[in-house]
Amino acid sequence: MPNPYWIMLSLFGIALLIIRVLADAADAAYLMILLPVFAILSDIYIEGEGDSFLVRTAPLLKYSAAIVSTILLAYAWGDDMYFQHLLAVPVVMMIIVAFYITNVIRGGADAKALAALAIVFPFYPNIGDYPLIDPASAEIEIFFPFTLTVLVNAAIIAGVLPLFFLFRNLAAREFEFPQGLLGYKQNHNEIVGKHVWLMERIENGNISRYVTPKSNEDLAKEVELLAKAGRTRIWVTPKLPFILPITASVVLTAVVGGFLFLIVPA
Repeated sequence: MPNPYWIMLSLFGIALLIIRVLADAADAAYLMILLPVFAILSDIYIEGEGDSFLVRTAPLLKYSAAIVSTILLAYAWGDDMYFQHLLAVPVVMMIIVAFYITNVIRGGADAKALAALAIVFPFYPNIGDYPLIDPASAEIEIFFPFTLTVLVNAAIIAGVLPLFFLFRNLAAREFEFPQGLLGYKQNHNEIVGKHVWLMERIENGNISRYVTPKSNEDLAKEVELLAKAGRTRIWVTPKLPFILPITASVVLTAVVGGFLFLIVPA
């Protein structure tokens, strides 16, 4: 999704955060938590042009400002449990950025969505008797903020897919490891135009299998080469952006709660 959607969601979250602090009659100075938040957002959405020293060092300066300001704010009000929830917002955002840089989160849109969610939900939502599985204590709620719980639940949801592929491929008697846990076979003449990645291709005249999608893949050309090599049924994996499990996880976490809390001691 284009940046404006995530920018609007982030701004919406900032507005909600301001309203929440004022409505709770908390110290208005707590809104200084927006300083590291804005520093992080400026790196996510503002890209410098050119190759000057300032452009190259801008991300370092922004995250240094975010880290230093977060530490100073923690020193000033970190003993207040209410402020600890607010303090978790920039901390979670920086964790999300670190996950993106290290490819734990591979999609830029996924990282931006999670960063925006961190702002929208500094506190766990409370909808009547929901969620069914609550954090056992306020401390756990702070150490496992809503957004990180959403991420864990999304990973669990995504982890169910291999079971789906397993049963589908066993039923079709086409299971092969590891491709059978990550996708399925499709007729060569039905692949082009579909939202899928290949899990095999022709390399040096031989059929090579893999599980990591190739970013330089020419789908039509690769399918044609495989078909000429006699592959009428080709292993593919669907292009399922992680934003889909994240979206499902937001609803699941708000209504059911975090599965992590079933094993985390009180």
